[in-house]
Amino acid sequence: MNRQSTASRGESAAVVLTGAGHLVLTTWLGKQMVFTISAILFWICFVGVRVHRDPSVLRRWGFTREGFWQSVRMLLPFGVAAGLAMAGYGLLAGTWIFTWRIFLLLVLYPPWGLVQQFLVVGLLAGNLRKDGRLPEWGIILVVSLLFAAIHLPSIPLVIVAGLMAAVTTPVYFRTGNLYAPGLLHGWIGTIAYFFALGRDPLADLIRGGIWP
Repeated sequence: MNRQSTASRGESAAVVLTGAGHLVLTTWLGKQMVFTISAILFWICFVGVRVHRDPSVLRRWGFTREGFWQSVRMLLPFGVAAGLAMAGYGLLAGTWIFTWRIFLLLVLYPPWGLVQQFLVVGLLAGNLRKDGRLPEWGIILVVSLLFAAIHLPSIPLVIVAGLMAAVTTPVYFRTGNLYAPGLLHGWIGTIAYFFALGRDPLADLIRGGIWP
């Protein structure tokens, strides 16, 4: 096993462990803020070390302007359809809530969405693709199921997350750009919380992100 293959497997394992941490800290223990801060600090250190060793890795991961508008055009139909579907569901189910914090989350969520797309699509799917053992459709299926499972037990979030990964992964494979999937992730996630789930994530964090 060469050094590059070992590094790719290590990256994929770290992504899976991050997903497991999300389930334990956020879903089971209700410590969303603890998980978010820990994950961000860990991956900032990881990216910092990798970039220090090889500055070109950012471009290879997808942190580049190239392919951005192509990604936007490919993702826009899904984004519009998903947004309208969740808004319609919220109106029919009575889960729709509206507060000024929705605009704040539309700004704050995309960077976290970019982090998630980097982990799930850029690293996990990208490394599986480099490994070459699975066909592209198999990689999309595996990544979508894993990303959906992380969002259990909320069935609406499972559906949204699974569809999100199923759409953003092939777009990333075609364009090599992470910024557009990150924006989509943040905005669709915001709409899902406020309109489909009837939840205000910022209020949840204020009430109990770190303390019980």
